[in-house]
Amino acid sequence: MTALVDSLTLWRRNTLKTIRVPTVLFFALFQPLLFLFLFSQVFGSLANLPGFQYDSYLQFLVPSIVALTALNSAFSSGMSTVTDMEDGLMDKFLIAPIHRLSIMAGRIFADGSRIMVQALLIIGISLLMGTTYATGVLGIVVIILLAALFGMAWAGLSNIIALRTGNAEATMIVGITITFPILFLSTAFMPAFLLPAWLENVAKLNPITYLVEAIRSLVNDGWIWSDVMQALLVILLLGAIMLTGAVRAFRKAVS
Repeated sequence: MTALVDSLTLWRRNTLKTIRVPTVLFFALFQPLLFLFLFSQVFGSLANLPGFQYDSYLQFLVPSIVALTALNSAFSSGMSTVTDMEDGLMDKFLIAPIHRLSIMAGRIFADGSRIMVQALLIIGISLLMGTTYATGVLGIVVIILLAALFGMAWAGLSNIIALRTGNAEATMIVGITITFPILFLSTAFMPAFLLPAWLENVAKLNPITYLVEAIRSLVNDGWIWSDVMQALLVILLLGAIMLTGAVRAFRKAVS
C-alpha cells in the first residue's frame, strides 16, 4: 500500500508538471489533431480504390492516429526521466523515504493518463469530422483503455533507452527512428490487401498491428472479441518484457 501511495503521489507530480508548462501541454494535444487532419487529407483518395471496405479513409485512419499518439507519447517518458536525472531531481527521489520502484511506476501511470486524454481528444474531434463508432460509448472507453495500456507498455522501452544512455537527445533520436518504421511496417496507414506480400508478413509480427486492428474493429465492425483479446494479449506480453527491462535498467542506473 505504501508503494501504491508513493506511485500515485509521483503520478500526480508528473501530471501536474505537464499541465504547468503550457507549450508542452499545447503540443501534446495539438500534434495528434494535426496528424489526424493531414493524413486524412493526404491519403483520403485511398477510399476510392476497389476493395476498400470502409465508408471513408477517416474511418480507417482514426485508430492509426490513436496508436501513433500512444507511441509518441510513450517515448517522451524516457526523455522526462533523463531530465529528472540531469536536474538532480532523481537524486532527491532516491534519498526520499519512498519505495524506489514507485519512481518508475509514477512515471508510467502519468504516461497512461496523458495518452487517455489525447485519445479522448482525437475521438472527440473525429466525431465532429464525421466518424461513427459502431460500438458506441462503451467501445470508445475500451479504445481509450487499450491505447493507454499499450502506451504504458511501450514507455518501458523508452525508459530502457533513457536509463542506458542517460541522454535525452539519444532517447529522442532512437524514438523517432523506431516509431515511424514500426507504424509503416503495420496496417496503420494501408489496408493489408494493398501491402506487398513481405510487408504483410512483417505486419503480422508487429505489435502495433494488433492494437490498430482491435481499435479499427471497435470503430467500424462492432464487438469482435477475438481482435480485442489478441490486442490485450500482445499488450500484456509487450508490457512484461519492456517494463521488466525498464525496472532492471532503473535498478542498475541508481545502484
